[in-house]
Amino acid sequence: MDHQLSLGSLGLGGASTPSNISFGARSDPVQTSPQLVYQSNGTAIYRLNDTGFKVILDHSTSDEQIIRKFLHQQNISNFLPSSCRKRQVTDVTSFDRRPALSFKWASGITLKEWLQKVQIGPQVDLNVRLRAAMAIARTLSDFHDGGVVYNGLIPENIVLAPFEGEYVATLIDLSSAVVYRDGQRIDVDPAFEKQLKEVDLKSLGLVLNQIFRGEESATGKGAGHGSRDDSGQEDTEGDPGHYRRKRGKQHTLGEGLPLYLGSLISALIDTSTSSEVCYESAKDVFLDLKIMAENANGCLSKSKLDESTAKSRLRLQGDIFYGRQVQMSMLLHLFQSVVVLGNQPQMATISGYPGTGKSTLVNQIKKPLTDLNGCFIEGKFDKHARPDAVLASALNSFFGNIIEANTGNTLMSMKWRIHDAIGGGSNNVLLEILPNLQKWMADGSVAMENLAPRKGIGSSHRLKFMFCKLIGAITCRAHPLILFLDDLQWADEMTLDIIRMMMTDPDIRHFLFLGCYRDNEVNLTHPLTAKLKAIQEQGISIVTIKIGPIEKECVNTLLSEALCMPPNLCRPLSDVVHSKTGGIILFVLRFLASLNDEGDLWFSMSSRRWMYNLEEIRLKEIHDDVVSHMTEHMKSLPKTMQVGLKFAACLGPIFDEKTLEKARKDNESDSFLKSCIEFGFLQKFGSNQYVWAHDQIQQAAYDLIPLPKRESFHLLVGSRLFMATPPSEMKHMIFFIVDSMNRGSKLIDDPGQKYEVSQ
Repeated sequence: MDHQLSLGSLGLGGASTPSNISFGARSDPVQTSPQLVYQSNGTAIYRLNDTGFKVILDHSTSDEQIIRKFLHQQNISNFLPSSCRKRQVTDVTSFDRRPALSFKWASGITLKEWLQKVQIGPQVDLNVRLRAAMAIARTLSDFHDGGVVYNGLIPENIVLAPFEGEYVATLIDLSSAVVYRDGQRIDVDPAFEKQLKEVDLKSLGLVLNQIFRGEESATGKGAGHGSRDDSGQEDTEGDPGHYRRKRGKQHTLGEGLPLYLGSLISALIDTSTSSEVCYESAKDVFLDLKIMAENANGCLSKSKLDESTAKSRLRLQGDIFYGRQVQMSMLLHLFQSVVVLGNQPQMATISGYPGTGKSTLVNQIKKPLTDLNGCFIEGKFDKHARPDAVLASALNSFFGNIIEANTGNTLMSMKWRIHDAIGGGSNNVLLEILPNLQKWMADGSVAMENLAPRKGIGSSHRLKFMFCKLIGAITCRAHPLILFLDDLQWADEMTLDIIRMMMTDPDIRHFLFLGCYRDNEVNLTHPLTAKLKAIQEQGISIVTIKIGPIEKECVNTLLSEALCMPPNLCRPLSDVVHSKTGGIILFVLRFLASLNDEGDLWFSMSSRRWMYNLEEIRLKEIHDDVVSHMTEHMKSLPKTMQVGLKFAACLGPIFDEKTLEKARKDNESDSFLKSCIEFGFLQKFGSNQYVWAHDQIQQAAYDLIPLPKRESFHLLVGSRLFMATPPSEMKHMIFFIVDSMNRGSKLIDDPGQKYEVSQ
């Protein structure tokens, strides 16, 4: 029965797949005499229906030698398990008065024929090539699992055939195959086994290079190895010597291919650069190809080198997110409750060691919230700043973003709700401490009452009450609200009371409060513990989410995506990185950055893949905590960079470029800030605002200042800011100036200077 199967008919290549690639099924009637299907200088292959015959044509080789060689192939065929797709040898017989090898005919076409058809036909989809590559790697893996190295992997010896929407590959010539592990020899020296497999893996790299380039000829150094009999005569269907000699256009390894795929092929072919960044198993190659096929959009999206990669600079995003599926599902469940039901406020606390990614977890909720027109208000406590100003600052930034977004009348209903809840007088207690709210409310769209002037801002209880009313007015079914406060371990009593009041306010709906804190700094006697217990005693359920280190596999995925390399090539490095960092995500990122800076992790232009010196990395001694490690790393930076980091650390978690310029007294802040962003120390938001990527990084920069000199350094910063700030900008700069002056006030002896500072 005739099966003229094309790649398109298999659903492997779609419209772009060449329809002229058929796979050699029989359409002729039953044969009565053998047909010659292949002949080279030393070998002839005949076919009679489903049986093939291999005959050696070299008359200088004795029948005894030929029979010995054929018996070897029969032994290999019988030794391999039946599930392994190899040439199925049935007998050593005679053909035309010569010894012959009888075998079951493998359906399909050789890879050499496949490549020829690909070259002359329309462009073959990359996915089709991936399926072919996977089939070959899987069969080679089965050979190795069966204790056999093949030693003859060339296109002429590989038969491809379609099967259930995929490809299967059969390795036909077994003359060079060698058994390295049998039933009586279970334990094989790993170094010996690795050496035996290297030939197959390198040949696999050359074959894959041809498949994805669509070329017939080999590229790279050293092609496959042919098999030879005792007399030295080559005896294969395909001629490996010819394969090795016939070369087309030479390419740099991996050139023109997606980086992920190029890295895989380069690691197979070029094993001379680093023994660590290479494959030791065909199964690993198959698994990496499978990952590539399942995630083609991610793995194959990057083909060209960007500037940073070309300069061997590793770019790592500070807010990358891996793992945490359980914790994320808990957050999403809470979020759904707030959106769908919203009959009462919901609350969750997220605790973990510094640098484990607590705030990054919270940031994952922003997209689904934005998709539902929700509002996100965030604030962060700082042990060096006034904690009672954090909530007000967060709300003020929220209304500032609304003004900057220029939403027009989109939020008019919110504006009216706020007006009804807190009033609109220019002397309103909240409008006094939230200037952006006052500006937004005073645009003429809402009538503003003229309330009587206040003496002070009123009692703290009234202020707490007003905050609750404001939150209740912001949120509604159409605009659910998430309030996120980070580093609650440094929160003040008043803010904690406001949180308690918000969670028990019956008028606040469609509201979710998220709070992060460091569990190593909060014990049973900490004020936060008492306040959370008080909230629970009022009938409020608090969902507790614990964040620990990320798993080893997550570190490997992180590296694979950051380096655009297959996971199995990254595994030796990820194992060491995870071991040294304990899986603390911030520590992982900083450690990788330091390896790149110190030249132990670099991009090789010749191999077009990232390389690493695993032995040097294993020997590195690192500090137990991430702050000490980062401080030591920062000490290796240029002195000007270190000085800039000291000034930036003194300005707090958020600052702008002008403030930094005044503190540094130079005009080079722009290049310094760009370097900080490149190193991953800072992140830019807005037009000229900068925030530390993590408070641990700010602490590491702050620790560059020797402890005995910190007060004088703060006094220097405060003095420079005061002297460089005109009266028109004083309102904006007053916090930076007062904060720095206060920390250095003990060093001021002159009464006149003390009075001037107090003023």
